[in-house]
This record gives sequence, C-alpha cells and structure tokens, in this order.
Amino acid sequence: MDQLDDKKLEAFVDGIMDEAPLESPSADFTKNVMQKLEVEAPQQVFEYKPILSGRTLSLAFVAFVALVFLLGSHLGVDNGQGWFKNLNIESWFHADWGWVKGFTFSKVTVYAFLFLGLMFFVQVPWLKRYMDRRVF
Repeated sequence: MDQLDDKKLEAFVDGIMDEAPLESPSADFTKNVMQKLEVEAPQQVFEYKPILSGRTLSLAFVAFVALVFLLGSHLGVDNGQGWFKNLNIESWFHADWGWVKGFTFSKVTVYAFLFLGLMFFVQVPWLKRYMDRRVF
C-alpha cells in the first residue's frame, strides 16, 4: 500500500511542477544585489590604537632603568654584599672557547648550509615576485 501511495504522491507532485512556470531572475539581478551590498557594507575601517602610548612606554622604560640603577647602587654585586652574596656571578660570564679549536664541520654539513643559503636567496625574490603579481 505504501508503494501505491508513494507513486500517487509522486505523480501529483510531478503534475504540479509541470504546471508551475519557470522563474528566472531579471537581467540586472546581480547588479542590483551588488549595489545593495555596497550600500549596506560598513565604510568604517578599524584604526589600530595602542593600549599604551609611546610617551607612557618611554616613561615606564626610564623608570625601570632608574630603578635598576637605584637597586644596583644600594645593593651592589661587588664585595659579596646584599642579595647576591651567595652567587658566584663571575663564573656565569666566563667564556671557555677552548672546544672551538679542535671542532670542524663535515663536508656534508658545509654543503647543506651552502645549499640552504642559496635556496633562501633564490626563493625570497621568487616569492616576492609571485606575491606582487598574484595578490596586488
């Protein structure tokens, strides 16, 4: 019974669809839609405004440098006084470059770096030219 009902329903829908006229948009439909979109599109452009102005950042930097000098003059790092008495700061900045004397790169590594540099200097102008043509 369901198949008979489905066939009758399909025949009924086909008949109604045959009688309905085919509608098509007007010739200037796209133009009218684009004009409405252009009118409705917001013309405001977001303008970037930093949270802190340059003057405020400069003042904060000067205050930070003054604070560092003030703390350095009162606490100091010499003669083992103040907060830094248990730290051996001199050993932090002692550079031991003795290992460099016997170190050599393999030929494969040298060729890889040369090839990487060559590819970088070839690809950057190529990508710039591509972006200039494609995007702008």
